[in-house]
This record gives sequence, structure tokens and C-alpha cells, in this order.
Amino acid sequence: MRKLDELSMFFPAYNEVENIPKLVKSAKKVCRETSKKYEIIIVVHQNSSDGTTELVKKLGEKDRKIKLVIQKKTDPGVGAAIRIGFNSAKYKNIFYADSDNQFNLEEFKKFVPFTDKHDIIAGYRIKRNDPEARIFTAKVYNAIVRTIFLVKQKDVDCAFRFVKRDIVKKIRLVCRHGLATTELLAKASRRGYSIKQIGVNHYPRTFGKPVFEIESGLNIPKPKVVWGLFVEMIKLFYDIYIVRDY
Repeated sequence: MRKLDELSMFFPAYNEVENIPKLVKSAKKVCRETSKKYEIIIVVHQNSSDGTTELVKKLGEKDRKIKLVIQKKTDPGVGAAIRIGFNSAKYKNIFYADSDNQFNLEEFKKFVPFTDKHDIIAGYRIKRNDPEARIFTAKVYNAIVRTIFLVKQKDVDCAFRFVKRDIVKKIRLVCRHGLATTELLAKASRRGYSIKQIGVNHYPRTFGKPVFEIESGLNIPKPKVVWGLFVEMIKLFYDIYIVRDY
């Protein structure tokens, strides 16, 4: 298999201490097999309180390729974490995924043969292994944002993506929360960048729990999360259709 000259992998994390060991082990293996030079960045939210920060710090002391980046509590949201990850990456090829181990990083190898021909490679979940309520919510969300922003990709909120660093330096990303994954696709498409979709497997979460859902066990998003998405949709609509800043 052809190797990339260089690769930055990053993973946003909030209270994921039980998932970090497997995540880092998998990332190191895949990076060694797919790239000549690499770095692994864990973007940990400052409010993470379960020992995630301390664990990543210890792993970084043992291996300089593992880097801890703190997401300040004054800059919240998964979209902000993604932006921080992009800004922290030093190599021209960037890959990012969630840190909850619901993806198999080995499937990044499917992306490598296409990295020369495409600017973004967007993974989509072949079968989403989440509770039914979350799957339904995701379908509604995908339908809404694809209609409003004319995004052709089928799984706009799938965090398993390869992006060339030059692109994120040219696109102004403003979304701080869950709409960030859609924003990248919508703005990149309008700039004429090439986007390829590749199906990846999705697995149930073993450790930890999503931070965006209410704690009733109903697997539905918190009202403030829904409101945040609504506000960001307005901002992104203004950016794309009024200001045309993409």
C-alpha cells in the first residue's frame, strides 16, 4: 500500500479516559502503516474531569508523536474542537474522527488510494449502530441541512474524514457546534473542491456517554443543543447565501 508523506490525525475528546488507550493504540498502528511521518493530536476540552487530560499528557511524555491540545472552556463545542484540531495540525494531510471508538481506524486505509485525486474524503456510516431515537434524529437533521445547504453527501455529520490542510486554510469555518461537519462540506463544494464518499462501519459505544443528550435515557438531544444548531444554521445560511463567504 502506498504511504502518505505525512499525516496529522486528531481526535476531539471530552471525558473519554476509558476510550483513549484503545484510540491511541489504533491510531499509532494505522499512522505507521499509512504514512512516513505522522502526529496524533488529542484535543481535550478544559472541562473534561475524568482524567483524560492527564492520561494524554502521560502518553505524550512517552511518545512525542502524541500531542495534547487543550480546548479552552471559553471556546466550547465540537465544531470549535475541530477547528482547533485543524489549526494544530502541522502536516499537509489531515484526518479526524471521534474519540469514542465507534469507528475502526483501520478503515482509514480505504481512503489512502484516493488522497491524491480528492481534496476531501468523507466517510459515511454504512449502518449506524446507535439507539433508534438517535438514528431518527440524525435522519431528520441530515434531511434538513442537506436541503438548506444543498449538500450532496449522504451522512453530513459523520466525523471520519480526510482533509487536505490547504483547504482549511482557505475556508473560513465559523460553526462552533455540531453543524461544523456540514459547514466544511457545504463551503468546500461551493469552492469546487473534489469530495469523495467512502462507506465505513460504525460500532456501538462501549465506554462513556454522549454529552449532547439529556440524561433521561431517551437518547434525544438537549434543548440547548437543538437551539445551538438552529442559531448556527442561521449564521451559516447568512455566510453562504447572503455574504457568500466560503
